[in-house]
Amino acid sequence: MGELFMEDMGKWGTLTRYVEHFLRLKTFPVAMKLLETPEELKKNKWVRKLDRKATLCQLISKVRVFDWTVGATAEDLVGHSCSSMLGLTKRPPEVMNGSFRSMVWCKTKEDGRKCEESIPTIPAGKYKAVMLAPLLYDPFDPDIVLIYANPAQMILLINAIQFEGYERLQFFCVGETSCSDAIAQCYLTKKPALAIPCYGERRYGHTQDDELVMALPPGMLEKVTKGLLELYKRGVRYPIPYYGVECDPTEGLTKAYGGFASKQL
Repeated sequence: MGELFMEDMGKWGTLTRYVEHFLRLKTFPVAMKLLETPEELKKNKWVRKLDRKATLCQLISKVRVFDWTVGATAEDLVGHSCSSMLGLTKRPPEVMNGSFRSMVWCKTKEDGRKCEESIPTIPAGKYKAVMLAPLLYDPFDPDIVLIYANPAQMILLINAIQFEGYERLQFFCVGETSCSDAIAQCYLTKKPALAIPCYGERRYGHTQDDELVMALPPGMLEKVTKGLLELYKRGVRYPIPYYGVECDPTEGLTKAYGGFASKQL
């Protein structure tokens, strides 16, 4: 596949270019790296440390839209949700017992407790900081790759994952705190994790109404590009062309599936 782009882009840059090419993404895929010491942030000359508190989704948006490299510790992140999901801190008792969640999102404290218990988080204790950058620049070997895309682009991404070594994919939704459905879920299972961006990510991270997010284990990105290429060769491409809701679909299906389709129609 290397003939399409410059070979000196580096591994992650080359793979990113292929994903961007086949899916026509609107924003940069994001590389996320969890760090065991805050000092590691200083080793990357491109890292911007913010001068005010932020949510994780604000940082992600700065990377995928502004083209920035950013870093943060628990002290840089507002509240407990972002830092605890990343494993930088633990959730306090008043959160785990449902008090916090029942203030807005759940009817009762018990509902809030059930919600908190369902939220996947990266285990606390190992990591002290997080660094994010556009994957295109080969910034570092990421722990997780985040791709934001519309539903049509996302189903082709799923098709690419399933093209070889098929597996039925399962995704989750805890409601608010969608970053856990993507980032923590992917980290814990080492499998792709698709999420519907939550109210908070839309309000503070400016995720758009047509966007979904998928977290991928970095090692799966090459599988994704190969799957997208093979699907492209078979005519499965983005944008998906409309056939027409009042047309007889027989001709289109026959072109796609040949004689097999004619026997089934």
